[in-house]
Amino acid sequence: MAVEKSNFWKNTLLVFALLSILWIVQLIQYFGIADLSTYGNWPHHLIGLKGIIFSPFIHGSFDHLISNTLPMLVLLTVLLNAYPRTALLVLVFVHLLSGTLVWSFAPDTGVHIGISGIIYGIASFLVASGIFRKDRTSVSIAILVGLVYGSMVWGFIPQEGISWQSHLYGAISGVIIAFIVRKRDLPPATPTELEQSEEDRHFFEQVKPNHQNQPGADI
Repeated sequence: MAVEKSNFWKNTLLVFALLSILWIVQLIQYFGIADLSTYGNWPHHLIGLKGIIFSPFIHGSFDHLISNTLPMLVLLTVLLNAYPRTALLVLVFVHLLSGTLVWSFAPDTGVHIGISGIIYGIASFLVASGIFRKDRTSVSIAILVGLVYGSMVWGFIPQEGISWQSHLYGAISGVIIAFIVRKRDLPPATPTELEQSEEDRHFFEQVKPNHQNQPGADI
C-alpha cells in the first residue's frame, strides 16, 4: 500500500511537471521572449517536420491551453497509474505517430499546434484497452473514460480553427498501441477475479478425473 501511494504521488508530480512545461512555453510566447510558432506541425513542408516533436507543447492562446490542461491532467494520471509499465511507450507512440500522420495526410492549409492530439490518443488507448484486454479494471476505466469524455467525439468533426486531424490521428494512434500492448502490463486481478480463478481451477481438477474414468470416454 505504501509503495502504491508513493508511486501515485510520483506519477502526479510527473503530470504536473509536464503541464508546467506547457504553461512555461505559453508564458514565453505571451511575453514575447521567443516566437515559437515556427515549431508547429506544417503538413507536407520540410520546415514543419520539427513540429512532429514540438507542436504539442505550443498553444495559440491561454484559452486553448486551459481547455487542454484538465483533460491532460486527468487522463495522463489515469494512464500512468493504471498502466505504469507501458505508459511511456504509449505516450511516445501516440506523440510520434499522430504527429507523423498529421504531417503526411492533413492539408497544408495551416500549422497544427496543441496537445489535444495526444489527449485523444490517451483517451482512445484507455477505451480500446478495455475492449482488447477485457479484464475488469481495464473495462471499468474504459467505461469511466467513455462516460466522462464521450463528448470528445465532436472533435472529429471538421471545424475552422480546430485541428480535428490531430484529434482523429491521435485517436487512431491510441487504438493501434492499445492493440499492440494488449497483453502487456495487465492490471492486477481484483480479489473477485482471483477467487473466481481459484474456483475454476478446483472445478477442472475435480472434473478431469471424473471425465477420464467414464466408460468409453475419449482420452
